[in-house]
Order: sequence, then structure tokens, then C-alpha cells
Amino acid sequence: MRGARLPIRRRLRTLAVAGAAAAGAVAVLWFLLGPFASWVGGADVARLADAERAAVLSGIRGQIAGFLAPLGISVPAWAAVRKLLLDRDKQVTDIYATAIGHLGSERASTRAGGVRTLERMYEDSPRDRARVVETLTDFLRSHGGTGQPLPLDVRVALRALRTHPPPQGTRLDLVRVQLPGAELRLTDLRHANFAAAKLTDADFAEARLDCADFTGAILTSAELAGAKLPTAALDRASCRRANLRGAVLTRASLRGTDLTEAVLSDADLSNADLTGATLARADVSGAAFAHAVLVGVDLGSVRGLSRDALRLAVTDATTKLPPDPAAG
Repeated sequence: MRGARLPIRRRLRTLAVAGAAAAGAVAVLWFLLGPFASWVGGADVARLADAERAAVLSGIRGQIAGFLAPLGISVPAWAAVRKLLLDRDKQVTDIYATAIGHLGSERASTRAGGVRTLERMYEDSPRDRARVVETLTDFLRSHGGTGQPLPLDVRVALRALRTHPPPQGTRLDLVRVQLPGAELRLTDLRHANFAAAKLTDADFAEARLDCADFTGAILTSAELAGAKLPTAALDRASCRRANLRGAVLTRASLRGTDLTEAVLSDADLSNADLTGATLARADVSGAAFAHAVLVGVDLGSVRGLSRDALRLAVTDATTKLPPDPAAG
């Protein structure tokens, strides 16, 4: 009896090993024909329309399958994995189509549901994240409001941007967007383009805004305390009464920027270009101006200015200094 059980155990072990090998082969195929094929296609393929992207990825997968054939990968296994990937692609396409349909609704609550669908797509399909973020910015440009509070769907889209950062290399296009009172504190908005945007009372506190473009934007009374704005462009922007306390503006361009009554205390403006900027009644207590360009700037009414702060600043005959800056 015992001798009869041994062959059965051997057969079970053989079946277990064969099953594990088959599962491993399918897993390898899934990786090569799924994530690996998408990686080979690159970001440009991810941005293509659904039909074009499916055709390109199908070609890449076909080439990979050609390389695998001499290794003995079975046709049934390849067919099973291919069907799995096609089903997944169709599911993502259907989800995106549903989201777009909801975003076009006349009801704000339905549009908010479309945004939430895009959030799920962002989480479930990493290769589609750039497309999701671009769709969100398109939505914000076309649905931004002029009053406060912003509509429900716009607030939901802003929250989605806060919690779903753009993939590396993706630049947010928010040119001329109207988002007064937008809540974007602590958000990663590096390289974002807010040129000519209307952002009165917007909250960017402690946000990452490295290399962001705010040229000609309206940032009246905006909250930018502790924001990181190195190398950002704020030329001709209106920052009247904006709070930039402790903001990092190193190498930023603020040519012709209106900073009337702005709070710049403890801000770092080292190497910034403030040529022709307006600083009437601005608070610059503790601000760093090392190598900052202050050509054509009237500093006569600024508050908290010290001699030490201007010691390394770049000035000329057009720079109007206060009669007697307080000693540092």
C-alpha cells in the first residue's frame, strides 16, 4: 500500500512543478508583452489616441513574440496573455470614454463623477497618467470659474491634481485658467504654465513651483507663504497684497511685477531679477536680496528694509532708495 502511494506523490509533485512553471511562463509573458512593451513604446506612444496606441503596441508585442518563439514559448500561452492584454486595453479605453462622457455633462455633480473616474484610471493604469493629467488641465481651462467658491466639479479636479502629480516630464498647461480661491497648497506644480491665469486669493502655500510660469498672471491676495519658486517666471504678474512670507524666489524673474503691499518677509530673493518691479509699501523684513537686480525699483516706501539686505544687491541710478534704511 505504501509503495502504491509513492508514485501518486511523485505525480502530484510533477504536476505542481509543471503548474508553477506554466504560471511563471505566463507571468513572464505578461510582463514582456504588457509593462515592458509599454516601456519600449515610451511616453510618445502613451499620448496617442486609443486606436493608434493599440496598433503600435500590437506591433511591438508581435516583435517580442517573434523573439520568444525560438525559446519554445507555446502558442496557447502567447494567445492567452495577448487576450488578457487586449481585454485590459479595452477596459481602460472604456473607462476613459465614460469619464469623457461625464465631463461633458451639464450637471456639475456628473462632471465631478467623471473626474473621480479619471482618478481611478490614474491609479490603475500608470502608463495613462500623463493623459489623465492632461485631461484634467483641459477640463480646468474650460470650466474654471470667475467667482468664489469654485463649482463642485472644479474643486474635485483641483483635488485630483493635488493628490495625483503629473509624471516626470509632463508640464501642466494652465494658460489663462480662471481659478480664484483655488486650493493648491503643498501641490507639486513644477514647470506648470499659469501664464495670464486669474488666481486671485489662490492658495499655493508651500507648493513646489520650481520653474513655473506665472507671466502676466493675476495673483492678487494669493497665499504663497513658504512656496518654492526658484527660477520661476512672474514677469508683469500682479501680486498685490500677496503673501510670500518665507518663499524661495532664487533666480526668479519678476521684471515689472506688481508687489504693492505684498508680504516678502524672510523671502529668499537671491539672484532674482526685479527690474522695474513695484514694491510700494511691501514688507521686506528679513528678506535676502544678495545679487538681486533692483534696477528701476522704487524702494522709498518699503517696510523693514536694512542696509545689510542691499549690500550685495545690484542697483543703479534708477534705483530709488529710502532716505535712511534702518541699520541691519
